[in-house]
Amino acid sequence: MTQGIHLIWTTYGTWLPGDRRGHWSPLFDLYGSIREQGGKLNIPDSETVARVSSQMTEPPKWLTPEEIAVVADELGKLVTPPNPPAWAATIEANHVHLLVGPMTENISRYTGRLKGRTSSEIGALPTNSDRERVWTSGYWKVFLFDEIAVQAVKRYIDAHNTRRGLPAKPYPWITPYLAAGLPAVSNRQQRTAGKPAAK
Repeated sequence: MTQGIHLIWTTYGTWLPGDRRGHWSPLFDLYGSIREQGGKLNIPDSETVARVSSQMTEPPKWLTPEEIAVVADELGKLVTPPNPPAWAATIEANHVHLLVGPMTENISRYTGRLKGRTSSEIGALPTNSDRERVWTSGYWKVFLFDEIAVQAVKRYIDAHNTRRGLPAKPYPWITPYLAAGLPAVSNRQQRTAGKPAAK
C-alpha cells in the first residue's frame, strides 16, 4: 500500500537529458534516435545534451525569488483538503520536490494541475510576457511504501531548504507527517517516470 508519493519536476531547459549531474531520461544519438532507454539512472552524455539543446525553443528558465514565492502560494492552494496533504516541499530556482500523501485521483492529472496552475501564475507576471514554457514536459514520481521511506524523503527535501538557510518547513501549508502506525518493513521505493521530456 502506498504511504506517500515524492513528486519532482524541473524548469524548462535547466536539467536536460544527458546532464552531468545524472538523469533518468533516454540517451539520444545525433540523429535523434534513442540509443539508451530512460526510466533508470543514466550517465552524463554530451551527445544527448547537444541534441536536446538544439531543439529548445526558448532560453532555460531559472525562477527568481519572486517567482518562487508565486509557485509556493499557488501550490499552497492545491494541497489543502480535499487534496492530499503536503508533508515536505522545496522550490528551487530550477526544480521542485513535493512529498504528498496517498491520493485517489490519477497522479498524472494531479501533477498536471500543479504544474499548469503554477505555470499560469508565473506566466502572468509582466517579466514573462514573451515566455511560453516554465516547466519541462513530464515529471518524476516515486511511490513510497512504508513509513521509513516517507521519513527518508522528508529529511531529504527538508535538507534542500536548510542548506539554503531556510527553515526545514518554509511554507505554512506543509502538514506535519503523522505516521499511520503501520509496521515499517523495508525502505523500498519504486521509481517510475511520467512521460520523459525530449527538451
